Amino acid sequence: MTREEQAIDWHVRQRDMSAAEWDAFATWLEDSPANARAYDAVAMADALLADPMAEPEPVIVETPVAANDNRGWGRWWLMGGVAAAVALIAGPVLMQARPDIRVEQTRPGETRAIALNDGTQVELAGGSRLRLDRNDTRVATLESGQALFRVRHDASAPFELRSGDVAIRDVGTVFNVRREGARLDVTVAEGAVALAPRGQTMQLTAGQGARLDEARGSLRRVQVDPAMVGGWRRGLLDLDGDTVDTIAARLQSAYGMRIAVEGPLAKRSVTGLVRVTGDASRDVPRLAKLIGAEWRQSGGDWILRASDGVY
Repeated sequence: MTREEQAIDWHVRQRDMSAAEWDAFATWLEDSPANARAYDAVAMADALLADPMAEPEPVIVETPVAANDNRGWGRWWLMGGVAAAVALIAGPVLMQARPDIRVEQTRPGETRAIALNDGTQVELAGGSRLRLDRNDTRVATLESGQALFRVRHDASAPFELRSGDVAIRDVGTVFNVRREGARLDVTVAEGAVALAPRGQTMQLTAGQGARLDEARGSLRRVQVDPAMVGGWRRGLLDLDGDTVDTIAARLQSAYGMRIAVEGPLAKRSVTGLVRVTGDASRDVPRLAKLIGAEWRQSGGDWILRASDGVY
């Protein structure tokens, strides 16, 4: 079989693959970057077939109702070449049920566990906003903040998370996503995801992550410790060149700490692992010591500046 045919075969077989076959699939992906690109193309083409029309503007309804996991039309499976499959997009389709949007939003310092009707579990960090569709629990949108997803895999209806212009599709996965302005970080603890920023595709498997800056148009793959994925739930901050003002904003969202950073210290980059307790009286002095800063308290605010006194 050609590489394209192998990718289609793997995609179709996922509805009933054994654990050994999942291992073989992961090995095939890792054998060659071309394999991952071929599979990404197939997965993205299938996504377009499953959702060929733009969603109408949703109406936010806060009152919970029973979710309906059935999609508005049956899923089409790719049985021919990718080009032929994409050509089918222009064909007639049945009307999709209108989205019934539910918004989950956490206050700074609040976390929330969300169980979807399809078996997927979401842990939402503080200061986060997640949009869900009661009529399609296989689609979600992370508008801001951070969440850990434990996705129940269904090859016939892959879970898709959207954030900004990026779509993330699971292949039986535990993964974490953080959205901070134009920056999106994705890390995978188990399984794999297909990441599709505008004009690009990337396959991530367990122990891998992606750092995307939409403002700069940059995307890079990184290696991560799978055990550290979702570490925010245990008070761990895994910093990778993050600036001090970004860290301060993250602590405010996660724990409600009000931290101001003065002078050039704000743009100093920090790399490493930091443990926090959620108690500002303990965490801010410890952070200041780690980054070589001085701190003071003014009312309910904590203020950091470079320890050399330079502003």
